[in-house]
Amino acid sequence: MTSIPDFVAIDFETANTQRSSPIQVGVVRVVNGVPRKPQVTAIMPPLGRREFDPNIQRVHGLTPQDIHGAPEWPEIHERIARYVGDLPLVAHNAAFERSVITQTSETHGFYANSFDYRCTLAMARRLIPKASGAVENHKLDTMAAHFGIVQLAHHDAGDDALVGANLALALLRMPGGVEAFEKGKLR
Repeated sequence: MTSIPDFVAIDFETANTQRSSPIQVGVVRVVNGVPRKPQVTAIMPPLGRREFDPNIQRVHGLTPQDIHGAPEWPEIHERIARYVGDLPLVAHNAAFERSVITQTSETHGFYANSFDYRCTLAMARRLIPKASGAVENHKLDTMAAHFGIVQLAHHDAGDDALVGANLALALLRMPGGVEAFEKGKLR
């Protein structure tokens, strides 16, 4: 039997539609198939990216007061890089998280760490095709419900990272899950 790899799950919330406007990040390290406690940090977005879009704000409920005094991206990027180390970085729709990291780093004038990204959305689509009728769609909350994963605060970066970690574990435990994890690698 193939063992389940260690990884770090990640999720971001943004102030507006610009990917370079992160205001919250959640990370969860998974070691030996066990998720650790989510680490959640507020982020001060780059200048020119700090305006909150009311529609997005209604989704996550975060306000400018929630990020008052928060560290800026270069410090957060360094913290994430230290926390992740050489483990894969896993997210549901990892292309979004990768673009937040890349675009925010570029806005600050540096290259983002070249993390090894894996995508639970790609894994879910591969392992549980919509045509099978088992799921209506592959959204995070739908997949969480499918596997009985409790979601306390959808669109809270810490809770979404924990749900993503548990979803990755559920998918990894399925027949073909480890192979799907490898094929879910972003290029």
